[in-house]
Amino acid sequence: MGCAVSCVNRATMSLFGRQNNDNDARAKLERKLYIARESPEPDFDLSECQLRQVPSGTFSICKVYRKERLYLHANCLHSLEEGGQLSDLYLVKVINLSSNRFVQLPSDIRYLVNLTELYIQDNQIKALPENIQYMQSLQILDVSKNKLQSLTPAIGKLKNLKKFNLKENKDLYELCPELCLATNLMSLDIDGEQFLFPPSDIAIQDTPVIMKFLCDKMNIDYNPPISIDSVDMPTVQTPTTVLDPFARRNTLTWEEQEAAIIEQENRLHKAAKEQREKFLNTIIQEQMELDNEIAKVHMVKEIDRQKLIKAIQEDEKEIECLVKNFIQSDYLKPEIIQQQLAYEQAEHDRLLEITRQNYDNIKKADVLRAMEMLIEEDYAVRHSKKYYEDSLNNVKQSMLMQDLEVSGKLSELLNAKDQSRTVLVEQLLEDQDVQMAIVASLLEKVDAKTWSLNQEISLISSHLARLSVIEQEKKRLQIAYNYNELLHQRIQLVNLLDDLFGQQNKRRKQLVETLKEMDSEANKSNDFWLKNYQKLIDSAPRTLLDIGKSLDPILANYLLQEGVIHCLPFLVKFLFSGESLLNITKEQLKLSGVSLSTDRDAIIRAIHLYVGAKSQNHNFEASAVSAPSAPSEELTEEQQCTGVVTISEAEDTVLEAECVICMDAKSEVVFVPCGHMCCCQPCASKEMESCPMCRTTIERKIKVMVA
Repeated sequence: MGCAVSCVNRATMSLFGRQNNDNDARAKLERKLYIARESPEPDFDLSECQLRQVPSGTFSICKVYRKERLYLHANCLHSLEEGGQLSDLYLVKVINLSSNRFVQLPSDIRYLVNLTELYIQDNQIKALPENIQYMQSLQILDVSKNKLQSLTPAIGKLKNLKKFNLKENKDLYELCPELCLATNLMSLDIDGEQFLFPPSDIAIQDTPVIMKFLCDKMNIDYNPPISIDSVDMPTVQTPTTVLDPFARRNTLTWEEQEAAIIEQENRLHKAAKEQREKFLNTIIQEQMELDNEIAKVHMVKEIDRQKLIKAIQEDEKEIECLVKNFIQSDYLKPEIIQQQLAYEQAEHDRLLEITRQNYDNIKKADVLRAMEMLIEEDYAVRHSKKYYEDSLNNVKQSMLMQDLEVSGKLSELLNAKDQSRTVLVEQLLEDQDVQMAIVASLLEKVDAKTWSLNQEISLISSHLARLSVIEQEKKRLQIAYNYNELLHQRIQLVNLLDDLFGQQNKRRKQLVETLKEMDSEANKSNDFWLKNYQKLIDSAPRTLLDIGKSLDPILANYLLQEGVIHCLPFLVKFLFSGESLLNITKEQLKLSGVSLSTDRDAIIRAIHLYVGAKSQNHNFEASAVSAPSAPSEELTEEQQCTGVVTISEAEDTVLEAECVICMDAKSEVVFVPCGHMCCCQPCASKEMESCPMCRTTIERKIKVMVA
């Protein structure tokens, strides 16, 4: 029992202090709390109760009973923490904290957004908090009789402040210039004699003079507030007056106020609900339209993506088959190797036999005419094409005005060209080394083995470019792929490319040796190399000299699938005969040098697959335009399956790889060891240490040409 009594005494002392009239103060507090709960008046008076801390639940009472004025003056309060959360005072409009012991105001004062009057005079406050700027409804602020040393610039953000009392703050010597931003300030009370800023001669004058001075310091124009003769300031209870809560006032009853507030809230809630529903309906409609548009775009993108994925998968299968067949061709049977050696020996003997034959009946004039045409073409392409075209354009533009002058210039140009051509022909007839070099160039051009090696190099290069494009597209579409598998395929293709380049160099050396043997066996005359040039032209297939033709990539892929790409040299005379490949028989293949029956069968199968694929493509293209008119068109298409295409047609079937640096030219360089073919020749010739796609260190570069 003694412990309980002591606890009660301690609680009482913490709430009221150590005064002799504790009982009177407690009774007075209980009476005021009872009145606050029972009275419908908006006033809550706890003044002159000798409180050292705010009673617990005080702020909740203000919230529940909708109090608008809170009086805590004439006590011994140091803080407001014990009363509850200051956010519960959002309905309060007047607070009187004067004649207490406050040193500072709490930071939660920013929640008093509806507060219009704040009285904190006769305390020990040294500074106002920054959060006072959120009290935008504040109109009266009284901080007189405190210990202020400076003012916060946040005071200037109180746009509704009308009365500001700073009297009897002995340590305050300056006003903040930002105070002039409080444009509705009508009354500023200060002790002007002690101020340094503004100077005392200005500080002792009225409010408009002081505000104009502060505006000048802020470089803004002063706009005086609207003057009202009688400002209706609510009467606030001071420590010297006692509020009689039971006195009758001309106010509405509590029930009427409650009903009016509820009705107003219902109207606001209904209006907000209607506006929200209208806004939501608009948003939902717009969202549905946007979803439909997005769905259409996604559908189109998904269709394109599926097409691209299907094309990539087909390319991967084709490249995998190519790598597999090329690797298998490295392990050829001895019979196939013997067959190739026999063919090379036969070709070597044929060239020698051409040299030994007697061509006395060849007309020297025809040989000279052919050599003259060759030199004329080389000269026109290398030296006078650009100059001739420019001159011709200039002639066309000024033909009507300067016909005679242009005719003279054109005659001079032709005469000069004829003289240069005559000089070159005479020099060619006298220069045996030049004749020999031309014969060597023609020999390499008509050699079937060299042509087949060039076609295989072009095929490997195009597949390397396709692998690089496939990897770029998968990264762009964010498709999962096995990087190591692609790297392995590229490395195998690079190794095959190196091997083909080696075979090409070896074949070139063999042709040079053949020329040397031809040179050593014959009794050379002045026109010895001219005669040999004519012999090579007469013996080689006419279409093989056409530099505008190359092997059809589709036929090359089928030869790879059947594993007979090594037999390509034996097929040269059939490919450039101009006839359909369907006319080729096994007996003709055997006579051309294909000794193994399995190779002959595989070549026939590859030809049939190739013709079927070309016919299918032709029918698909014809159906996209119009229906076929007669069955004879299919026969015509089959007759056109010669196995060779023009350069432009070959470029249409090749997947071009764009340079990843300049984004303009075609990729022509392969980086070793990563195998990426992603740069053109000008970009790759720059100083580059690593691959721009995978950042692998570049050991060497291979220049290739894709047919």
